[in-house]
Amino acid sequence: MTDRKQMKKIRKKRIKSIEKQVDKHEKNIAQEKGRKDTTKDYWQKEIDEKFLKQLEKDKKYLNKSKKENTEENGNSD
Repeated sequence: MTDRKQMKKIRKKRIKSIEKQVDKHEKNIAQEKGRKDTTKDYWQKEIDEKFLKQLEKDKKYLNKSKKENTEENGNSD
C-alpha cells in the first residue's frame, strides 16, 4: 500500500516538473533562434516525443489508481 502512495506522489511531482519543462521548451521555441543542434523543430520534437508521452502515461496511472481506490471503498460498504 505504501508503494502505491509513493508512486502516486512521485508521479504527481513528475507531472508538475514535466509541465514546467514543456513551458520552458515552448518559450525557447518562441524566443530563441535555432542553432546547429537545437533548432525550433528540435524543441518541438522533444516536447512531442518525450514529455507529452510521459505526461499521458502518468495521468493514466493516476486515473487508474483513483478508480481502483474508488472501487475498493465502494465495495467495503
